[in-house]
Amino acid sequence: MMNSGHCCNSMAGAGVLERPRYYPRQLITPSDMTLEQKYFRDRLRRHNRLLHGWGVVCGAQVCRVPSATQGAAESWQVRVTPGYILGPFGDEILIEKDATVDLRTGKSAAAGGASDPWCAPVVVKPESGPLYVAVRFEEDMSRPVRVQPGGCGCGDSQCEYSRWTDGYRFGLLSECPIGNQKPPDTEDLMRGLLPSCPSCPIDPWVVLAKVEVDDEGTITAIDNCSCRRMVVSLARAWWLCQNETVTIAGVQTATDALEPGQKHAKLVVTGTGFSEGAQVDLGEGITVNEVKVVSPTRIEIDCDVAADAAVGTRTLQVTTCCGPTASKADAVKIAAAREGGRDKRPRRKGDSDSSGDAATR
Repeated sequence: MMNSGHCCNSMAGAGVLERPRYYPRQLITPSDMTLEQKYFRDRLRRHNRLLHGWGVVCGAQVCRVPSATQGAAESWQVRVTPGYILGPFGDEILIEKDATVDLRTGKSAAAGGASDPWCAPVVVKPESGPLYVAVRFEEDMSRPVRVQPGGCGCGDSQCEYSRWTDGYRFGLLSECPIGNQKPPDTEDLMRGLLPSCPSCPIDPWVVLAKVEVDDEGTITAIDNCSCRRMVVSLARAWWLCQNETVTIAGVQTATDALEPGQKHAKLVVTGTGFSEGAQVDLGEGITVNEVKVVSPTRIEIDCDVAADAAVGTRTLQVTTCCGPTASKADAVKIAAAREGGRDKRPRRKGDSDSSGDAATR
């Protein structure tokens, strides 16, 4: 059995993490491969401890164990529900199924799956006072395999364990650890001097609940909160985004109206919700050369007006890259080009001049 009792061996001043460097024709030994595993495990432990802290993330609630008698509970026993916990040294503790803990010994029939409950250390119940049900990380060897003989024909039946299995072990404490009694003020966490790195915990236990039991083994009270250290988790934090509302407040042009055949006419569109990649449409006869989104409230447009563009007003439509659209009727006006007070656009059948004379047929 191997315990994680090496909290600060990877901190500054206490050793540097190393990983193997592989090269051609290298003789790789078990130590090299174990070192590679240790490197990534120690990095994860350091990340968990210094960034997330330690304590209960979710679940792991301590409850009474119902007995066969209706309305009663088993004596000397509590049930720990599934949960996820970060140990003081940065190890992950996963309680994957309900586990029953005996308050007289601290043993559990389902402590990590691979652990042998008969080999668990006996935790003696204190004579008086409440009990604190706690859990710690432990890893155990599993999956024995036969080892190939060394060539002399000896030890044909020798076996070795081929796996390390992450597990946990329950225990009973006689008092609530000091580090679990008073959480820091949340306001103090966001202000003050430059923070120093947290000190290395010396106790591997994570307290789950305070349990009071009488001399007959009857559970009189279970307190899951007064000594439980919780870890801040963002797993349940999420939000719904809102679709951007696109609106057109106005359209500005250099002149009161555009003219047929006009090149590089400049338009400024004001509104809300404009984003990069927005497209602008001004209808048939107007070609948009460039759309420049200056800000979410301003678009600058460069466009050409065809020589045969129909006179009248046009609707301007803005389409963003993500879908929302907006339009404004009568946003742009195309007027007949005039020269010397007369309309210089080509006359069409049925057109009339500015003086109201009928067009020649």
